[in-house]
Amino acid sequence: MSTKEHVFRRRNDFYYITLLVYIAFLVLYVLVTGTVTTETVMFGFRDPVVYVVGIFILHALVMLLTNVVRNRSLVLTEDSMIFRSRFGERRIPFRDVERITLKRDRRKPNDGTFAVLKLHVADRRRVLRLRVANYEHEKELYQMLKKLQHDLKQSE
Repeated sequence: MSTKEHVFRRRNDFYYITLLVYIAFLVLYVLVTGTVTTETVMFGFRDPVVYVVGIFILHALVMLLTNVVRNRSLVLTEDSMIFRSRFGERRIPFRDVERITLKRDRRKPNDGTFAVLKLHVADRRRVLRLRVANYEHEKELYQMLKKLQHDLKQSE
């Protein structure tokens, strides 16, 4: 095993933000639809919209917990790419990689923030797709993948 590893953890901020937006909407909706009289305050929890938003909140919470438990990361070593999770890992040696294609969003300059990596592996029928923006330190990851792509073209 090589000594130099670059670990890029999977981002979960999308799930946190989604969950917070749903909860904020639910709180605001319940407050707005509630009735206030001189003696009592009644909140509208028996509204069908509250149930639907509750289902969205439950789904977002399950997705967040699933991704936190899985703890996925991408590890780049000197000779392979490792897709690691809490439950296992899949190693792809660079010698098995036939071609790497980097696509980026045309609206953005060459910073790679919306880059999608297509990895063509020798003994796989389907292409592996990797969205660079889903990982922490995305600009560093983009530069390393760009360098790897250049090294693979040089070795051909």
